[in-house]
This record gives sequence, C-alpha cells and structure tokens, in this order.
Amino acid sequence: MEKRRESVVLFPFMAQGHIRPSLALAQLLDQKGYNVTFVNTPLNIKKLHKSLPPSSSIKLTEIPFNPSDHGLPPEAENTDSLSYNLICRFVIASPSLKLPFTNLLHHLIELQNGEKPLCVISDFFFGWAADVAHELGIFHAIFSSGGGFGMACYNSMWLNLPHKHTENVEFLLPDFPEAGKFRISQVTPDMHQAVARGTNFDVRQENIVEKMELVMGESEKGKELRRKACEIKEIIRDATRDDENYKGFSVKAMEEFFNAARLN
Repeated sequence: MEKRRESVVLFPFMAQGHIRPSLALAQLLDQKGYNVTFVNTPLNIKKLHKSLPPSSSIKLTEIPFNPSDHGLPPEAENTDSLSYNLICRFVIASPSLKLPFTNLLHHLIELQNGEKPLCVISDFFFGWAADVAHELGIFHAIFSSGGGFGMACYNSMWLNLPHKHTENVEFLLPDFPEAGKFRISQVTPDMHQAVARGTNFDVRQENIVEKMELVMGESEKGKELRRKACEIKEIIRDATRDDENYKGFSVKAMEEFFNAARLN
C-alpha cells in the first residue's frame, strides 16, 4: 500500500509580496511530495488558479472575508487594490480570519479521518495563527517573505528589549552581536513602551504598516532597500538549488524543519 503523503497548510497575508513567495514555497513542497493546502480569501484564490500548472496538486482553499465589515471597499482583498491610508485598516482587520481559519483546520482534520496536518505555515502578520495551530496540537512556523537578517534583528529586539538594559546611546543585540551596534534613536515607539514578557512579543499592526510604506515608497531609503534586495537575488537563487551534486542552504534548512515537525 502506498504511503499517504504528509499534508502542509500555507496561509500568507493578502498581498502580492507575500502570496507569490508563499506560492513558490507551496510548489516546491508539492514537488517534494507533500499535500499542500494553500489558504487565502476568495478573490485571491480565484486569481491563483491561473498561476498553477496543470500538473500541480496544490489545493487552493478559500477562507471567507467580507471587506465591507471593516470599512473597506467591497473587493478589497489584497493590498494591491488599496491606497496607503486603507492598508492599516486592512491589516488590523486580518484577525477576523482567526475563526474561519480554525474551522478550516477542523474540517481538514475531519477529511483526513482525524489525522492532523504535519504543520501550519502562516504569515508573519498572522501571529494569531500560531495559537490556532497549537490549540489543535499542530506544529507551527512563520514564513516571512522579507530578508532573514532583518527578521533576525527584529525578533531579537522584541525578545530581549536590549534598549531597556542600557544607558548608552548604542547597544548590541545579546543573541546576535554580529549584527553590529544599534542606536536608541532607531528603536520604534512601541518597542520603547514594551514591557518584558518572557519570550513573547507584541507587534503593533500600525508599526508593520509604517515599515511597509517605507519599503514600498519612493524615498531614497526605500529605493536603497529595494536595490539591496536585487543584489542578493543571486544568493537566494543559489540557496534554493537542489540537484544531484548540490543542495543549497535553504533546501537543507527546509529538510531540517520538516524533520523537526515530525518530532512534534
């Protein structure tokens, strides 16, 4: 009897810069032999059907979302269709997806005769998805389409709040000193107001939108960030190589990740 393929659930934030990298990951997992359920809102799913090759077995699954309930235009299901002043409202509305996502996971488990997905991989913006997965006893991970260096610095800042433990204008990250020195002036207002809570951190939706506007905008800093992103394109391409004689570090990391999920 053929061994049943392990299942993985992917749920990216509703923006092209999040959906496209997640879809690329989904296609890679599909090629590796996993059953992939790709979750998003109806209009995004409708558009994605055209992006998959006929041979793909990825299951595109809709999750209900009514933009009008949140003061958004009727078809506002992707940041591409929104002006900057509505993006913040769109991000703040995303926790309304928690209950439908919970119901979806329950349904998937029922369809698989009680067998849970190997893991749930959700977007950086969907911190609440971790609670949903953990409540159901499913391994959870966050997928970020941003750079690994920036994410490492950001997470270290929230986990350690190093600016709370120094009177100097500059400080190092205790678990990532290789990142170099940071200045107190670089610390965001919500980090200044934060109180240490063990290993938990609270990310303000408004702060996320502020960073999005910086990268997407036409300021010199935004242009420089995009230029640097292009410079590392070749490095990323090499990291995803997976052939007979070479496995990129991203491929190796993914294999290690799923091995960890199986031990959950």
